[in-house]
Amino acid sequence: MTGDMIAWEERQALTEQLLTIAKAFDEEAEAALKEKTGLYALIYTGKELGGSLWEEPKAQIVYVGRNGKDSIRHWQEDTGVSTVRRSLSAMLQTAYDLIPIPKSDDPDDEDRFANYKLTAESEEKLTAWMKENLQIAFLEVEEEKLEACYLGLLDYNTPMFNFQNNPNNTFGHQVKAYRLRMSEMAATQA
Repeated sequence: MTGDMIAWEERQALTEQLLTIAKAFDEEAEAALKEKTGLYALIYTGKELGGSLWEEPKAQIVYVGRNGKDSIRHWQEDTGVSTVRRSLSAMLQTAYDLIPIPKSDDPDDEDRFANYKLTAESEEKLTAWMKENLQIAFLEVEEEKLEACYLGLLDYNTPMFNFQNNPNNTFGHQVKAYRLRMSEMAATQA
């Protein structure tokens, strides 16, 4: 897989660039997600997801995505369509009393519990937390270089909410366990 990625120095430079240009999610970021070709990163700036209790939090990339029309889904109040929202809700469930419910009422929907959503009140709490603790950065990348940059950023940053193409993600197993607990809770709401 290493041969399909950008060089280590370029991974480092892109990471620094993403951290430097990161900002709160706003209308400009929303427009970029809908219209431009490239990559986006979600940068965590809080303390609740780990890190030192005694030091100022260090901004870190927790998710990298290829930009597309559906990239806005992470900021919409529908956890059922966003892996990032499901992961965050699972990690924050106890602290914020987030309540998972089935994604749909259709008994033939095999993913209705695994791709749970939250009650309206819980969706609002999660969105508020995201706006306070996450920033977004967007990079325009030419189509022919997009996959190499994406894989390189995953390899360099090992973002905790990217599970595919991220074999060094040491948090993935725990996040998935929390998500499983949330799906089980959603099943009791059916």
